[in-house]
Amino acid sequence: MFKHFFFLALTAGLFSSLISWTYSSIYKSMIADFTEVSGYWHLLCFSLMITLGISILSTGIHALVRNKSFAGFICNFILSGFSVSLVFYIFTMNDPEFKNEDSMAMIDYFKGYMIPFVFIPALSCMTFKPLFIK
Repeated sequence: MFKHFFFLALTAGLFSSLISWTYSSIYKSMIADFTEVSGYWHLLCFSLMITLGISILSTGIHALVRNKSFAGFICNFILSGFSVSLVFYIFTMNDPEFKNEDSMAMIDYFKGYMIPFVFIPALSCMTFKPLFIK
């Protein structure tokens, strides 16, 4: 069972980092370049951290709970709750210092820029789950 969750985590993590990078690139061309803080490696590590973490947690929950539908609900509930709690963390974090003066001028948009990143790994996990978990 762990093998299925592990490959789900890898696939969802790589996909979500690709989607995050695409979003970051489009945002960079339209509004401001915040890639000093959110480069591709940061996005890849964040996505894999979330997806591998929920994968390990899901393996444990599926081993403990007999009803697989309820186990899936618990895993998705935890993942969704974690994503929402990260939004509140983003609101409380300090703004970074950018070397690029244009980025510093647009610092008010930074937190709004970061919020979609916390939902993309969760959405990727939920999207790819039917392919790996039966």
